[in-house]
Amino acid sequence: MMLATVAFSACNSEEEATQPTAQMKIEQDTYNINESMTVHFTGNAENVVIYPGDSGHDYELREQSNTGLVVNKGLFTYAYTTPGVYKVVCLVTNHSNEGQVVLRDTCSAYVHVKDDVTELERISAPAVYYDEVFAEQIGGGNWLMALPRKLLYKNKTLTVPLTQKLKFYIASSTSTIAIDGADFSSTTKYNLGSTHEITVTSNEGNVASYKLLTLNYAIFKSFSLLGATGTLGYSEYDYSTYTMNVKVPAGSDISAVAPKFAMTGTNESAFINGVEQTSGVTKVDFTRPVTYTLIATHPENPEVKLETTVTVNVTFE
Repeated sequence: MMLATVAFSACNSEEEATQPTAQMKIEQDTYNINESMTVHFTGNAENVVIYPGDSGHDYELREQSNTGLVVNKGLFTYAYTTPGVYKVVCLVTNHSNEGQVVLRDTCSAYVHVKDDVTELERISAPAVYYDEVFAEQIGGGNWLMALPRKLLYKNKTLTVPLTQKLKFYIASSTSTIAIDGADFSSTTKYNLGSTHEITVTSNEGNVASYKLLTLNYAIFKSFSLLGATGTLGYSEYDYSTYTMNVKVPAGSDISAVAPKFAMTGTNESAFINGVEQTSGVTKVDFTRPVTYTLIATHPENPEVKLETTVTVNVTFE
């Protein structure tokens, strides 16, 4: 009798599950891809999950391994990566009797996710040294790709051609890119010696236009001092910085010498402290290292320039 009474009392002390209420408030019904959607749970329940409705989280496919995501402290945020119309389902449950009794409730709402991305994040020439050469956005819808003519790789000097593959970084999987009116191909090599017209068309049909300009870093084609020819040294990591090493006869006066040099491109000029240098004319004091600033100007857009520094070191034989 005593044991039966204790067992009966324990059963009666088990709280009955109360019916949960599924209620939620979504701040807006239209979003762009990668834009955070915020859901506020306003109902009453012990356990709350949200099915956003996209791949892997579709409530209608919950029996096929699609899952809901847990709501933490009544707040849920989510960002969609693919455009579409999604059914957002809130599922709430209360349990009792060690989970043998489960009471549920659901509510739902639809959100429209748009992909209207036309903004390029980055452009690179991926074949140049492990995809580390990126174009710079220079305003007015223009991008400037700065390329070295040569680079140092594993102690070898390699020539970098102007014909290169391109890679575009954009926060969209559905926007399309065209170059000079033709669909962009990641396997095509483009002649970067010419300016290219780039258009980006979003999934919503909006279009943005850009120009891709390319400049080689300016570099001395030749450099000599008192009849001695200089040797150009490359940096493995900084394509805008070089050294020029010249060894002249012992006892030479190098305090006021006019070096002879030639630029690689007709659009390149050499300066020291802002003063343009003329080959065989402008005298320079080489008793200490001298830094030249080489400037390459884009032939189609003179306002677009690229700067290189070359440090000339003169030693004696």
